[in-house]
Amino acid sequence: MTRSNTPQVYLQLPDGPDRDALRAGLQAMKCVPVNLPPPGAAYAELLQRLAMDTTAIVFLDVSNALPKVVNRFDQLLKSWPQALRARTVLTRLAAGYVSSADRAWVQSLGFADLVVSFMNSSSSSPLRRALDLVAGEAGSRALSAEDLDRYLRAVPGSQSRLTPRSLIRARTGLQAEALADLLQFKLDIRDRSYHLRKYPACFIAAEAVQWLAQHFQLERAQVIEVGQALQGLGLMYHVAHEQAFADEAYFFRMRAPAQIAQINTAQALQAVKDRLVVVDRSHLGKNYPGCWVGQDAVDVLCAKHAITRHESQLILHRLMQFGFFEHVTGEHGFIDGNYFYRFNDGAGLN
Repeated sequence: MTRSNTPQVYLQLPDGPDRDALRAGLQAMKCVPVNLPPPGAAYAELLQRLAMDTTAIVFLDVSNALPKVVNRFDQLLKSWPQALRARTVLTRLAAGYVSSADRAWVQSLGFADLVVSFMNSSSSSPLRRALDLVAGEAGSRALSAEDLDRYLRAVPGSQSRLTPRSLIRARTGLQAEALADLLQFKLDIRDRSYHLRKYPACFIAAEAVQWLAQHFQLERAQVIEVGQALQGLGLMYHVAHEQAFADEAYFFRMRAPAQIAQINTAQALQAVKDRLVVVDRSHLGKNYPGCWVGQDAVDVLCAKHAITRHESQLILHRLMQFGFFEHVTGEHGFIDGNYFYRFNDGAGLN
C-alpha cells in the first residue's frame, strides 16, 4: 500500500540559488522544508527523533572554504545517527568540489549522496535524484519535469547572486568539475621552468584564457571570471599559491576530479596518521605543538601508493576539504611544502 504521509524534509544549507532551487522542488511536491536548529541540546534531540522517523529526510551542507575548516567530517560521523544516514543528502553548496571518488566514499559510509549543486533540473541531475529520494520515502509519484520546471521558473534570478558554480555554468554550460576535467585534457600541461626552478604538470594561464575564450565564445574578462571561480572552488591553483588567475604568463595546475587516483579515503588518512612525525615545531620564534609538515605527508602517500606528488597533493586536499586536518594558523590550504598542519582532535573515519 502506498504511504500517504509526505516525509518531513529538514535543511541546513547556505542561502543562495541552489537552496532556492531545492526548496522550489520540494514545494512543488507539497513538502514544507524545515530548517534545522543550530547545534546544541535541541539539535541532538531532534537528530535522535529523526533517526526513528523513517520518512524524515535531511539536506546538510558540509562545505569547507579552505583554508578555513568549519565542518569536520569526523565529528559528523560520530554524532550522526546511523539510521538517519541513508536519508541524509550531504552537500558542498558553499565551497569546494566533489569527485566521483568522494561520492562513492560518502555513499559507502551509508549517506544518500554528496552533491555540489541543485541548479540543474535534468533527469540525471542531483536535484532530480534528491526529489526522487523524497518521493520514494513518501511512497508517492515522482514529480514531473513540467511541474518542476514551472516551480523553478518562479524562483527569482539575479546576476548579483551568482555563486562561483552558477557563474561557471552560466558562462560555459558545464558544471565546475566537468569544466576542470575538460581543461585537464585540452590545455598544454607539461613540466615548465622559471628562474631555474622546475614546476611539474602545469599550464600557462594566458594560454588557458585564449582557449576558453575561443571554445566558449567569451570575452577575456568573462574568461578571467570563470578561471577565478575555478580557483575559488579549489579546482585550479597557482603553482606557488601566490597569484589570482589572470591573462598572464603565470603557471597554474588543475585539481581536475578525473585526475584523482582511486585510493580509499580511509586508507589514505590512516597511512598519513600512522607514518607522519607529529611533534612540536617552531617557526620565526613561535611554537606550534603537535603538528606535521605538508611535504612529508606527500612523501608518505607517494611511497605507500606509488603515485605522483601531484596525485598525493590532490588526495590530501580532499582530506582537508573534509576537515580532517588544518593549517596551524588557518592561513593556507594544503601545500606540498614546508608548511605545518595539525590533525583535528579525534580525526578518524570510524
